Amino acid sequence: MTWLGEQLGRIADDMPERDLAARAREIHQRRRRNFMALTAAVVVVVTVLAATVAVRALPAEPRAATPPPEQSTIRVGVVPTVESVPVVVALNKGYFKEEGLTVESRTIVAPPAAFSQIESGALDLAQTDYVTVFLANEVGKKFKIVSSLYQAAPGSFAVAVNPKSKIKTVADLKRKRIAVSSLAGIGQLALTALLKRGGLTMNDVRLTVVPDHYIFIAMAKGQVDAALMTEPFITVGREIRHVRIVADVMTQEFANLYTAGMMADDKWVREHPRTLAAFQRALAKAQRLISTDPQSMRDALLKFAKVPPNLAAGVAFGSYPARLDLTELQRVADLARAYKLVKHPVDVRNTVVKGG
Repeated sequence: MTWLGEQLGRIADDMPERDLAARAREIHQRRRRNFMALTAAVVVVVTVLAATVAVRALPAEPRAATPPPEQSTIRVGVVPTVESVPVVVALNKGYFKEEGLTVESRTIVAPPAAFSQIESGALDLAQTDYVTVFLANEVGKKFKIVSSLYQAAPGSFAVAVNPKSKIKTVADLKRKRIAVSSLAGIGQLALTALLKRGGLTMNDVRLTVVPDHYIFIAMAKGQVDAALMTEPFITVGREIRHVRIVADVMTQEFANLYTAGMMADDKWVREHPRTLAAFQRALAKAQRLISTDPQSMRDALLKFAKVPPNLAAGVAFGSYPARLDLTELQRVADLARAYKLVKHPVDVRNTVVKGG
């Protein structure tokens, strides 16, 4: 027998039998209590897991339905230039439909022409340039800028002449007839600055209102000597040799200027908050798409402005900010004040609607 066996035998001989039996019972009871505690813990864990799974399996609480627009069909006025492309993209992609809106697009010749239509209810919203809104509100109108549309780029606004014209520089425009789409607004502001750089004032030229689509004919017939043009008419005219560019208008302090947005009457805005919000969401979605898919804006131009496919690639596009930068808009207002188009300082925060 080994030493260990001898020691164990000695301990067993010295311990009374009843002590051994009590010790065995204690060990058995302790093991039983441990087993029962472990079983209870397992039951608790399983119950918690089952409850968690059951909760996750329950159908989610339905989201509160968005109230529909107060006005399901709206009439929107747009000018057929590159500035209005986001509206066309939103129509083409069905973004307005997704928001519960039916948008009827109406062509307007220039932003000032839309004011009377908005006031009469013929239009609900319309494309505008910001200066036009500042001018209208200064004489007592109550129009609001509700969305951003366009930020100009080099080449998107220019003074052009017939290729045979003797006009070579801005200074040569003295006593000449210049075609403009309207007698107010961002175009006149930029033209005023351009003439000043050439040593002229607005009193040195004669402005003639001519719709964009008629400018080529007016120049060919000698009805005007030059024209303030926007894209895509600049590219179309240049490529088919109907015009020659004299000067790019959006340069120096006008570089990258915010030129166009959407406007509405203040009363309509207050009475149709959900309709306006739906329009803003759809338009912003189109603007974000354009920023990642430039082809979408060229496709819109082909459809809306009837630009031939071979010319669309050469059109100078600016950008389409989905949110209106108030600092940039204030720059427009300050330029309008500096060049005396508006008489009083403009605080643009009083003109812009939330979400614009």
